[in-house]
Amino acid sequence: MLIVGAANLQKIIESATKKRIFTTFAAANNTYPMKKAQISMIILAVLAFMFTSCTKEKNNITHINYADPTYWYSIGDESREADVFYVYPTVATVSYEENDSSWYTDITLPEVREEANSNQKFNKLLYYEYNFYAPYYRQMIFDAYRQPKDNLEQIAQTPFTDIEDAFQYYMTHYNHGRPFFLVGHSQGSQMLIELLKNGMTKKQRQQMVAAYCIGFQITDQELAQYPEALKPAVDSCMQGVVIFNSVSDIEAASPLMKNTVVGINPLTWTEGTEMVDQSLHLGVAKYNTSRDSIVYIAPYTGGQLVDHFMVCSDFDSTFVSRYYYEVYADIFPYGNLHFADSWLFGGNVVKNMRCRLRHYNQ
Repeated sequence: MLIVGAANLQKIIESATKKRIFTTFAAANNTYPMKKAQISMIILAVLAFMFTSCTKEKNNITHINYADPTYWYSIGDESREADVFYVYPTVATVSYEENDSSWYTDITLPEVREEANSNQKFNKLLYYEYNFYAPYYRQMIFDAYRQPKDNLEQIAQTPFTDIEDAFQYYMTHYNHGRPFFLVGHSQGSQMLIELLKNGMTKKQRQQMVAAYCIGFQITDQELAQYPEALKPAVDSCMQGVVIFNSVSDIEAASPLMKNTVVGINPLTWTEGTEMVDQSLHLGVAKYNTSRDSIVYIAPYTGGQLVDHFMVCSDFDSTFVSRYYYEVYADIFPYGNLHFADSWLFGGNVVKNMRCRLRHYNQ
């Protein structure tokens, strides 16, 4: 992957070798010493190759060139009044060793980008009422979330750099002053929360209708440090950050989200803790293969907020088991509905986005 720094010549050459553009030169080097001019030409060729997909490094992180449409799943057609900037969740489930001892996906590879496409297609259909912008990014593989907190924060700098770069490119070249939503799930929401904290201007935040950061957390320390950037939406129409994490039992809350102090009930769009009947559930969003569209199945569940988590009261064991994976039980125990969160209240989210946009435009 293109994570090496241009200042480190040895790493550049090693990276080029892995990309197989340096193989013939390396083979030649086994038979005779290279002249200085030959080495210089090789270095220039390697740098030229690398900079077709990356720009100069910052803090030892190379930057993806988001002017290249290769690194966008979707660039909206600008025909609608508002945009969605979408960041997909963790789709890389390979282990650290299987991923060539790297914490990141290599989005220069078509097959890696393809892994993210079904999720992005689903969400593009779900949010069809908006111009849909969705970049690829060097996301962390799942194993990164098993690292100590300090290590995870350091590892997360690379995907955050990509999302910040993609967002700023979108704002400069594609947005043209339209209101926009940020939408993400899981790792995508994590990156959007970092974007709100450290990657957006005040003017850009004012242009944002809402940030739907589903399936992640905001801690009390973060909220105290960034009260304006992370201001929670506490009703159905205000600007702000929308977070919910769904479980069938509060004991199934994920250790990754256990410190959240932000959570809203997606059935009522309030922070009230009363039990809400399933009649307010507007539907689970599902992909209909024959129609190539989204359908809604409702009503499915009621629920209530407990410690900022959405505890869903009406799911049976068959449904809960369907979204439980023993290999991830240390992070998402039985009863945690994280893998369904992005579409579980799809009907309510879509309706709520309309409400927030109307209020924003008034």
